[in-house]
Amino acid sequence: MLAKHIESCVKQNKKGVLATIIAKEGSSYRQVGAKSVILEDGIIHGVLSGGCIEEDLTEHAKDVFLTKKPKKVFYDLKNDEDTPWGMGVGCNGAITIWLGLIDPLGNRMEAIKILEALNNQYDGVDPFFVGTVISSDYEEILPLNTFLTLENVHFEKKGILENFRYSVNGKLVNTTIFIEKVDPIPNVVIFGSGQDAQAVVKQIKQLHWQVTVVDHRPGYLVEANFPSADQFQLVKRGEFPNTISFNHNTFIVLMTHHFENDLNYLKGLLQKSIPYIGLLGPQKRYLQLKERLRKEGITISEEVENRIYTPIGLDIGSETPEEIALSIAAEIMSRRNLASNNSLRYKETPIHS
Repeated sequence: MLAKHIESCVKQNKKGVLATIIAKEGSSYRQVGAKSVILEDGIIHGVLSGGCIEEDLTEHAKDVFLTKKPKKVFYDLKNDEDTPWGMGVGCNGAITIWLGLIDPLGNRMEAIKILEALNNQYDGVDPFFVGTVISSDYEEILPLNTFLTLENVHFEKKGILENFRYSVNGKLVNTTIFIEKVDPIPNVVIFGSGQDAQAVVKQIKQLHWQVTVVDHRPGYLVEANFPSADQFQLVKRGEFPNTISFNHNTFIVLMTHHFENDLNYLKGLLQKSIPYIGLLGPQKRYLQLKERLRKEGITISEEVENRIYTPIGLDIGSETPEEIALSIAAEIMSRRNLASNNSLRYKETPIHS
């Protein structure tokens, strides 16, 4: 999670270089918008390749630290046998990387703007757009590497946009900017705090998503059981946690191992506009839940039923709690990204659109 490393730079008044892929040709390990932070001691947080350019990238970062000016670096990895680093990677692609200085002492406002944008991924619900100036007709009033929050605008795709007119104190400046669409971080709400839920929380947090654990047993909702969970929600038995914000960025895992609890929570979740409700247990159990709801006068529409995934997870032969957690996380990611779940070997189009 790059935000914590940038936050550390800001708090400690230490410089860093934010490296961003701003363009690519062909295939590449990471996609446009991928980032890493390079510190003055050469430590890199985050990767932009499989390790084939990082050492060279730190050398370019030294120039940025020294000159305090951003730098654009191009790597052609389509046939790199003769390149200076000579790794023979052959990624069949080329990437352009923008290296911009994070300088809390020299330009604290810019550093804080970048940090706030990354933190907004956790607070917001809807995507938003930001931009980085990579050329400017008037660098005196709109310097290179200026970070722009582009409010109330929509762009068809991320990438480099030329001839973008940006107003600074009433003066329009012709620029080239790198546009990014920043998607909110998913919030996974797990109902149930058994031992198998611990594995799910651990797996989800490896994706740097937010996790909330809900249960009616205070002895189970403790940091010792879920050291990486973002928050706990204690509810009375038979009640629904209405204080949680449920929206199109919320993904549900129901794993209480208790029929009545699942029934209560499912009843409340049916009223929410959420894209995914994963229910642990066999199909027969879900049919029993539906029948109980029907007797209470509650019918699950086809549209809502399409958002209920049970048995939960992808069919990868999972047995252990850790394997099941991997299966669940993969299914949530697939639903979030509207992906097929199929093996990439059967994909006839490029992996990334």
